[in-house]
Amino acid sequence: MAEMSTRSGRFLPARYYLLLLELASQHGADLDALLGQTGIDPAALSSPDVLLDLDQVDALIEAATAATARSDLGFHLGRMIKPSNHELLGYALMTSATLDEALHMAARYWRLITPTFTLRHERAASGVHIHIEPALELKPLTLRFHVEAIATAFHAELAFLLSTRISAYDIYLPETLSDAASRYRRLKPARVHFGLIQRAGLRIELPTGMTAQPLALADRNALSIARRRCDEELSRLIRHGSLGEWLMMILDQASDHQPRQHELARILHLSTRTLNRRLAAEGTSFREIGLRSRHRRACRLLLDGGLSITRIAMQLGYRDAANFTRAFRRASGRSPIDYRKSGGS
Repeated sequence: MAEMSTRSGRFLPARYYLLLLELASQHGADLDALLGQTGIDPAALSSPDVLLDLDQVDALIEAATAATARSDLGFHLGRMIKPSNHELLGYALMTSATLDEALHMAARYWRLITPTFTLRHERAASGVHIHIEPALELKPLTLRFHVEAIATAFHAELAFLLSTRISAYDIYLPETLSDAASRYRRLKPARVHFGLIQRAGLRIELPTGMTAQPLALADRNALSIARRRCDEELSRLIRHGSLGEWLMMILDQASDHQPRQHELARILHLSTRTLNRRLAAEGTSFREIGLRSRHRRACRLLLDGGLSITRIAMQLGYRDAANFTRAFRRASGRSPIDYRKSGGS
């Protein structure tokens, strides 16, 4: 299970919430009065790099919901989002060679979109699974708003990237959204399911044929430039939050290649010595984060049930199943087989 962290030090790009203000205005809200309830300085929102703290975001969502008397603002905001709303990351998504590469870009730089959710990108026999889960405790209204916005934004951006050539795929949402099932029929050909996931976020399953599709604006040179700029922006943004949490997110979603310490330090324009010093200040180390991430991936693979213990050991980089079993027992106090049999409980 993903670990929840504290709300402190959480800053979100204001550009997405400017769309919320636009949406609220369309539904008759007085924006001056609305912002007055939140403590947000309207003049500050004119800056493209402005960040809002989570308390401001909570207040803005609550005020907009009350002012419009609508519970579907997250759903409609998500439908307004295009890759260009992500600025540098959006350019990287659009210039990727395939949808699968764009998904890797989204996972790598997800922190540029929001620090309040994590995104994990996994390959499966049937295609690609995207797991998006809250990274910390959120107020119920804020959680619902963001889950709806992420689900519909994902669908809208698929249509944009694939020029509407979307095949059927699956979105799994929590039971708490089942009262809104009727509006999700607008997301065809997506099949939307409610209550089939145990956690508070959402899961998206895309078939292999869909993720392999080439993108119309693919451009390797442009992508390389966009990635460098995203690395610079990520380095700037992480100064506002936890370096350890970002490293955990990247290691958690790694599948084909487990990033090395010096590679991640280079992305952040840090020396390995500086990276280690910052992690020490947060009370952790790269080795500890790596071990935790490896164990969490092991737990997920065991519960998925599709791979043998030996295959899981190989996938996680162990020499053999015996080494994997010893490491898993040290971390959890039981064997991988016992963990699988108990369903993780």
